Amino acid sequence: MPAKSHLSVERSRIILIGLFGVAVGWVIGSVWMGLAISYFAYACWLVYQADQVDTWLDKGAKRSTAPDTDGVIGNIEKLIFRSKQSDKDRKARMKRILGWYNRSASALPDATVVTNDNFEIIWANEAAQTNLGIRGNRDAGQRIDNLVRDIGFQKYVRDNNPEEIEIEFQSPANKNITLAVRRVAYAENMYLFSARDVSQRVQLRETRAAFIANASHELKTPLTVVNGYLELLGEDASLPLEARQKIAIAEEHAIRMKDIVTDLLTLSRLENQQLEQSKLTPIAVGDMLESICEDIKDNKLGSNHTFETNIDNRIYLSGSESEIKSICTNLCINAVQHTPAGTVVQIGWQATPDGGARLLVSDNGPGIPPQHITHVTERFYRVDSEQSRESGGTGLGLSIVKHVVHRHQGELRISSMPGRGTTFEILFPVEKILTEQEAHAASL
Repeated sequence: MPAKSHLSVERSRIILIGLFGVAVGWVIGSVWMGLAISYFAYACWLVYQADQVDTWLDKGAKRSTAPDTDGVIGNIEKLIFRSKQSDKDRKARMKRILGWYNRSASALPDATVVTNDNFEIIWANEAAQTNLGIRGNRDAGQRIDNLVRDIGFQKYVRDNNPEEIEIEFQSPANKNITLAVRRVAYAENMYLFSARDVSQRVQLRETRAAFIANASHELKTPLTVVNGYLELLGEDASLPLEARQKIAIAEEHAIRMKDIVTDLLTLSRLENQQLEQSKLTPIAVGDMLESICEDIKDNKLGSNHTFETNIDNRIYLSGSESEIKSICTNLCINAVQHTPAGTVVQIGWQATPDGGARLLVSDNGPGIPPQHITHVTERFYRVDSEQSRESGGTGLGLSIVKHVVHRHQGELRISSMPGRGTTFEILFPVEKILTEQEAHAASL
């Protein structure tokens, strides 16, 4: 019955009780006394019904034990039962959904562990036991970094890493498995750790690196010999001019091949060797850039370009001097090789507002079409194959730059517009930056 109908019934009942009270009062000689007695009896009846409903709620509000009530109290009883039944249905539905989720998550081949914001384990699937040695029931409440003792993983858990970063380490449950683990925020104040088996990927990567390193090493020695003989032949004045010209071309290509082999060896080392913290030194990047610019201007390659510098020599970078020199050299030479004579190349090394530093190499050359920008750091990728080969590049310089920047926790940004030039910007975090005083103290 609608709420308004129940209210109408109660109003009618109150009116009837009032009439009954008037009648009783007329009999006993006091109308007010009759009304008081009638309404008091009605109030007692309402309290009794409310007490019945309260007792029913305390006992679980089962339908079979529902009290016989009517009016507004009876309607409240029905609404309570309906709400309780709705909650029960909703809980049953949520339980089914949770069961489906748990079964789905348990069936995943990747190890999955859910923790709270203190990294204490809440739930883990079966694969977590196989790959991480974590059992959801047994290890619930334990910190995940207390169970997985890999030093790199423990640091990864403690550090505030972006969600796109993952870490690789050997499985604590199976030494033949390499895991790639990623942490993502999960629900409110919870984290989800996902670990997948990347053993095959690692093996392929190591095989490729070993092949490149071995092949490059084996090629380096004979190329050195070939270069030596070509140089001797080129200096032999008894040979015809045409022969000497062809020897010069062969020598040029042999040198380029040697440069490619050297860059391949460099890439192999960057990909497979960690940057040792003990070998980091304070680097005067400003002085390094000025020296590189002078060398390029003295060389035939950069004699027709204009260099503009905006360098703060008070900013030092903590890193590998040889690697940082390679990215500065590669970016400066790249700006000269792929732009026509008369191009202005701007070189910058300045502090950023957050305390970090920015390395900038910009030119006003022909620029790079938008579809090529995301690919220019790939190995041997060329925007213009013919022009790039004529300029003498190996096609590996920007790949080396990308790897070195990543090893130094920096960020490489490339922006370009056809006809208006290209800008390479490297942002280094504040943790890698030293003041002049700190650099001198670290050098002692």
